[in-house]
Amino acid sequence: MTKSKVKKWYLVPLILLLTVVPLLVRVHEYKTGFAQFGWYPQSDTQQEFFLYYKALAIIAIAAVMCAVLAYRYMTKKKQFKWSYELIPIAVYAGLTLLSSLFSQYKYFCFHGSSEIFESLWVLLGYCIILFYAYQFINTIEDVNCVMEWLTIGLGIMLVIGVLQAVGHDFFATQLGKILITGVTDKDLLDKVQIIFEKGRVFLTVYNPNYVASYFSLMIPIEIALLVKNKQIGYRILYSVMLVASLVCLLASGNRSGIVAFAVTIVFTIVLLFKYIVKAWKVVIPGVLVAAVIMAAFLSQNSLIIDKFTNLFSAVDRVEDPISEIITGDEDVTIKYLGEEFHIAYDVDANGYITVSIQDKDGAQIANTFDEQAYNYTITDARFPGFTVQVVNLDEQITMYVRADNFDWYFQKRDGSYFYYNAFGQWVKINNAPRVAVNFLEKKFEERGTIWSKTIPMLKNCILFGTGADTYAVTYPQDDYVDKTYDFRTTAVDLKPHCFYLQVATQSGIPALIAVLVLFLWYLVKSFRLYRKALFQDDMEIIGVGLLLATFTYLIISFLNDSTVAVAPIFWIMLGMGISINEIVAKKQAQQLAVSQTKTEPAQQIATSQISTGQSEPAQAVPGQTENAGKQKNKNGKQPSAGKKNQAKQSNTGKKKAKKK
Repeated sequence: MTKSKVKKWYLVPLILLLTVVPLLVRVHEYKTGFAQFGWYPQSDTQQEFFLYYKALAIIAIAAVMCAVLAYRYMTKKKQFKWSYELIPIAVYAGLTLLSSLFSQYKYFCFHGSSEIFESLWVLLGYCIILFYAYQFINTIEDVNCVMEWLTIGLGIMLVIGVLQAVGHDFFATQLGKILITGVTDKDLLDKVQIIFEKGRVFLTVYNPNYVASYFSLMIPIEIALLVKNKQIGYRILYSVMLVASLVCLLASGNRSGIVAFAVTIVFTIVLLFKYIVKAWKVVIPGVLVAAVIMAAFLSQNSLIIDKFTNLFSAVDRVEDPISEIITGDEDVTIKYLGEEFHIAYDVDANGYITVSIQDKDGAQIANTFDEQAYNYTITDARFPGFTVQVVNLDEQITMYVRADNFDWYFQKRDGSYFYYNAFGQWVKINNAPRVAVNFLEKKFEERGTIWSKTIPMLKNCILFGTGADTYAVTYPQDDYVDKTYDFRTTAVDLKPHCFYLQVATQSGIPALIAVLVLFLWYLVKSFRLYRKALFQDDMEIIGVGLLLATFTYLIISFLNDSTVAVAPIFWIMLGMGISINEIVAKKQAQQLAVSQTKTEPAQQIATSQISTGQSEPAQAVPGQTENAGKQKNKNGKQPSAGKKNQAKQSNTGKKKAKKK
């Protein structure tokens, strides 16, 4: 076996992550671990198809990578490639580890959270993946091998996506259900339902939002491979794949992908303007084809238009009449339109119940009492429609309040008041702090509301975060007033819908700074490198493709989270990008040195002639040459040895001139 063939075996882990892992779909039944919290049902058994086994595969492959790296370290005289760009990722890995070790929720750190499964091992795996790709992508043969397999994996994904787009989802067929469940019983298979509507593309990445993240990485690479491969067969192949990718992206109904690609187009024009102008005969038809596809799709499907409109336009936020409910030890306080409604009850030894209804000054709020129904109807104009009633709930005396057309149940337990939530649990109400309420909330399809509550969480992440995959258990899921007004009383927000907030809350603000330094370092370095590239080398073409792919992914990451379905591909491309940048930079330096070497002899001759007072031989004038040969120094003495040589050269020039 040749050395090159042996070397390609080191690429197998990267190939698996690019081709096999994204396609893994298999049912997994598990307990979420959320039943310990009041904001989740007591029955917490869930089934999952798309992420759990991807996470396991990432951990296993990262472990293999560590073994391969260790073997290489021992057999290659303890040498690794090194780049200063690796420092930020090492800092991020260290801070993520420490945040998890110090976390209050270690179970989720080490096992992963429901519907996310990005445990500490997965996050550290991403760092290993980047380092591994950086170490082993060293030649164009390495790049070609990886890209060939990436093309195969992408091709399979596109077949699945196009079928979903035309309403024939493979996972909705009997064969598809058998493959992902391992069950052959028809009755059981009929109970397996895909949650997304017909014609919506979600591939194997679980959520249409992640389809945009996937194609943000794939489309720029497809374009780079189209440019790189000159054979007509390859160009037809990648052209077809580009069309299919655009169809899948549009059919996913994801707006963030369109926004990100719009930003990338501007970035590309700035970076490659002169090459785009030169290739206008190819660029213009390509743009027209993309425009026709988009127009044709949008004319038949209003989903993406509606979702795009909702992304950037939302009704102005109206202040909720009930701004806060405080379940205190002495009473329950309802803050309604700037007024305070205090209620409490007491049961004496004889079982007689007394109810207190007061305002913030301690004054009795006007009401009428129906003794038979034990119901208080509030007649105070400050609290229209309010009623209070004593009822029996779970065989316990409970205070039922009707306020602003919503029902609220409160009970005094262990010396404090608790609220009865939609899951039938007695809990405290958390009035979560928010920021930029008018600017963010109700915007970006409710992402802004989540961000408004997530940003205040950062005050507890100044050094370390809450730990890997702990966002769901640290986010204020118990903000029941806000949930009630949003009609989301049973909703659980598992992710911040922003990769950067995800890092900051779980790994800490310093960890976020570290990854931002890494990303900016790579982007700026790449921009400078490819701004002056001639693109006569395949490495430069792939390098700029990786730059545009990672740039688009990072833009989408403002609206999407990290996910095990796509993130490994990003970290591979980032590691490859750093390695290819070094190779391209060396070649550019060598080319510059060669060009300088070619000009040095002429420059040295000119410098020598200027220092001796000579002109170039080809430009010499006979009279001037003769005079120069007869000159003496200022003291009237004969010239020195060096000057004699000049005289000889001058005489030689004279003889040549006379002979001529």
